[in-house]
Amino acid sequence: MKMAAARWTGISVAFVLLAALVFLPTDLLPPARAALAVFGIAVILWTTTRLDAAWVAFAAAVALVPLQAADQRELMAMLGHNIIWLMAGAFVIGAAIQSSGLAARITGGIAAKARTTAQLFWLTTLALIPLTFLIPSTSGRAAAALPALALLPDDGADPRRRAFALLIPVIILVATSAALTGAGSHLLQQDLLDQRLGERFGFANWALWGLPFALASSALACAIVLRLFLSAEQRAAPIAAHATIDRSALSGAEWRVMVVATATFGLWFTTDLHGLEIATVAILAMIALTAPRIGVMSFKAGMKAVNWSLILFVGGAMLLGQALINTQAAGWLVDQLFTLVGIDGGRAGTLPEIAVIAAIALISTASHLFLTSHVARTAALGPPFILMAQSAGIEPMAVLFIATVGMNYCLTLPACSKALLLFQDAPGGGFRPADLLRLSAVLAPLNLMLMVATYFLWWKWTGLAL
Repeated sequence: MKMAAARWTGISVAFVLLAALVFLPTDLLPPARAALAVFGIAVILWTTTRLDAAWVAFAAAVALVPLQAADQRELMAMLGHNIIWLMAGAFVIGAAIQSSGLAARITGGIAAKARTTAQLFWLTTLALIPLTFLIPSTSGRAAAALPALALLPDDGADPRRRAFALLIPVIILVATSAALTGAGSHLLQQDLLDQRLGERFGFANWALWGLPFALASSALACAIVLRLFLSAEQRAAPIAAHATIDRSALSGAEWRVMVVATATFGLWFTTDLHGLEIATVAILAMIALTAPRIGVMSFKAGMKAVNWSLILFVGGAMLLGQALINTQAAGWLVDQLFTLVGIDGGRAGTLPEIAVIAAIALISTASHLFLTSHVARTAALGPPFILMAQSAGIEPMAVLFIATVGMNYCLTLPACSKALLLFQDAPGGGFRPADLLRLSAVLAPLNLMLMVATYFLWWKWTGLAL
């Protein structure tokens, strides 16, 4: 009771301070001050209360209209945005892949080849990365991979089980950067880029930039988990019970899902050739997978598989981000935020590349400590990063992509991801919060260095140069 009272007292004080902040930046018009206040309140509610995050985002988006920080037409258009339908289609595709048994066949087939603990960890890492393209939700990928824990004893005395329970969600999260559809926040960043500059990352370009980093980051995470939590003897210990490879022929449902998924990915990678938007392709796939006699689930089941709460969250966050940009509130935010790290305004263009990249990586990675929601981090930092790049005369697409990769890191606290919470409380034993802190203390700085190295060795030469 005392903790709850203290929390609400702190929230009340923060609301009062935010109300006062509306009047402080006198160089901003009232709509910009209102957008700042609404956004600040949303951030506080996201980070300090248990209110549903989607409700907060949606309520904040609605509040922008009477405060004249957004237009009613923008609010209504939010639910018809192509990102909303891309996410809906992607969830149906992921549900079909999971329910048909294809996801289990992929992970089980690879894991079954392991003979030692180290082999199991490395092969599981390899199996989880393709799921980033197949299942668009980190929690969905975590649910699909949860049965893999049965490969190790659940008696509570085997440290390999705890390390394995930690490895799976960690790989799921660090591999998120591989695909444009790997997280809803990626789609939100693409929308911010499109709204501001009329440019898009594109599915193929994102894979070109994100997949190599995801592979390197996943390998780094696996190596650290093995070294940090298991001894040499434990790493070399044999697996007592192996997963059995499903050698039966693909079922009709699996064949249909595989054909539709393959066609979908092919169309996503070749949007420049045929002109169909990736959202349109996702809708076509959703219709095919729920069609009578052709699909693998009913349309009603497909709609139940869609995480509408997350979609509303993304929609509300999109409108918040647009309001910050349109009212010029984001410009004020970027001046305040980036001045603290010495890359404000045009000065960023005069600093060495390594200093700018390191600052972007540090700010974006550290953001998960005070903004536990992935989409909230995107809504908060996306517009300031774009405006910083524009004012400094550096490439906004490069800045936004690198910042997104940094924001994908959320491994310090279990509350940062549902995937972490799922494996922390896994049946038969999961990991402990202290394990996550120990891992992040080593992995976070190495991940930062990997981001800087990837920029100079890959991103800079493939279209993401500052």
